[in-house]
Amino acid sequence: MEALEIVNSIITEKLIASVVQPRKGPSGYGLLVILRLLLYALFQEIFSARHLLKHLTKRAFVWQYLGFMTCPSKRSIDRWKRKNAIIITRIIEIVGKDYQQLIQSEWTIMDSTPIPDERDPEGKWGHTSRGLFYGFKLHASCDEYQVPLRAVFTTGNVYDSTQAEQLLTPTKKVGGDSAYDTKAIKKACRAQGSKPYFVHNPRRKGKAAKKKTPKLLKKVRVCVEQMNGFLKEHVMHYCWTKVKGFATKATLVLLSVLATQALAIYNFKKFGYPSIRISEVRC
Repeated sequence: MEALEIVNSIITEKLIASVVQPRKGPSGYGLLVILRLLLYALFQEIFSARHLLKHLTKRAFVWQYLGFMTCPSKRSIDRWKRKNAIIITRIIEIVGKDYQQLIQSEWTIMDSTPIPDERDPEGKWGHTSRGLFYGFKLHASCDEYQVPLRAVFTTGNVYDSTQAEQLLTPTKKVGGDSAYDTKAIKKACRAQGSKPYFVHNPRRKGKAAKKKTPKLLKKVRVCVEQMNGFLKEHVMHYCWTKVKGFATKATLVLLSVLATQALAIYNFKKFGYPSIRISEVRC
């Protein structure tokens, strides 16, 4: 029941109205109940439309609580999983702003993490510190509490620095690895009143001129790495390989980010701390 409360407290009519225009044409399932259902399914570790339909059929109170008039079909659920990634990206940004108004985060820490899938034909070859991989990337930023603030999903061949400005939030400090050590990103940080702290990129002036990593960044850089690991292992359970196609995979991965934000806000309002321990909700 707690998962239902979290979902309905985050996905509200006001939130939906801020990202989409009122729908014209024949009536149907609204975006409000669609996103509530997809987010609820993630909290319940239900990653297939068939299993979700079975779950809803046995628990009519769930789809009624989420706002549905009738139980949705498997075809509808499959379609919703393919078409809402862009909207979820916008919602993550708005929910991230709401979270920061509550917490007053000091840091924005940026990073990307690979979402490998060698069997997905829509993937691309990319590169990480561990070498080449084939698949996709989640570009995300978080604060010192490991709570996501922004997120963008791309194919694996997209450079981290190209997505940086979409991950920025107006905190006092901004941090990241050497991929973000560019003049343009530093300028964007200062323009919003943030002080940039990045790992020095030795490719510009050679390894001999490499600067030491700022001590402040060393303390918090691990937060974004832990957040990425949490999303992949504890929220998604590495299940992205079970779905194919950029759009479907993007929806799943971005929903995991939104679920973590929702959990942090819910726990902060209830307990005074932005805990992201999803296992407590799933129990």
